[in-house]
Amino acid sequence: MTNIPTDLLRTFVTIKDLGGFTSAGELLGRSQPAISLQVKKLEELLDTRIFLRGSSLELTEDGEYLYRAARQILEINDQVIAKVRGESISGKVRLGIPNDFELAFLPRALRNLSRVYPNIVIEVDCEISKVILQRYQKGCYDIALAMERVREDEDRDSRDYRVDKLEWVYKERQLLDPHEGPLPLIAYPQGCIYRAIMEEGLQRQQAPYRFTYTSTSLLGIFSAIEEGLGISAMASSVIPDHLKQARSNCLPDLGQVCIGLYYKEREMSVASRHVLDFLRSGLGNM
Repeated sequence: MTNIPTDLLRTFVTIKDLGGFTSAGELLGRSQPAISLQVKKLEELLDTRIFLRGSSLELTEDGEYLYRAARQILEINDQVIAKVRGESISGKVRLGIPNDFELAFLPRALRNLSRVYPNIVIEVDCEISKVILQRYQKGCYDIALAMERVREDEDRDSRDYRVDKLEWVYKERQLLDPHEGPLPLIAYPQGCIYRAIMEEGLQRQQAPYRFTYTSTSLLGIFSAIEEGLGISAMASSVIPDHLKQARSNCLPDLGQVCIGLYYKEREMSVASRHVLDFLRSGLGNM
């Protein structure tokens, strides 16, 4: 009888769930070559291909069948171990995250987490980054994700942050004519880094502007842009497909921003560490 090692199945399922070999390797603590080697061993063991060549994620027909079966096998495996050992990873993790990432980043990361660790409960608080960091310093969160200016002396683990381009965002077919009066801006309240960078850029160009709509709600910002009330700025990785990035000589370049994770290593619970792993993977795959 041929037996399939569960570590090969777990690697395969993790690749599919997280959307890539690199992110799977980060979560499982293995290098990308080691992850690729495990997939090769699994294909050789079953004498079939599970991933279509030329695509790192698209599965063959056998791959689709194996994925469904592997999830069931791993679920039974993990249930047996938890039952016999009398342990199961569970707990509550408090997470603070910027408004922009509530829709663009968080659902996918938490969906993948819930599949692997269904007993971990996440309490999510969404606010502007300045407020998130203030609350984190007061001990309100186990993990915080915040948007900041890019540091020249960045020394954090590369998995804990990413640098993103800040772009002007507007409604398709909206005309941007500086001769029509002050540029109408849509923004989060005072303290938002997007708002500060927009103002600094326009002031450097001595371009007149006014805030036509301010909201703490991401959906409120989206709605105002869609209704043509003005333009705004967002990190390029969180701009939804139905909004456009504005290219105009009358608009200043906004540079880059840093999206980073904050946590106290020595104070983290087992559940928090697993949540951190998934947030790191999600941040790297945005």
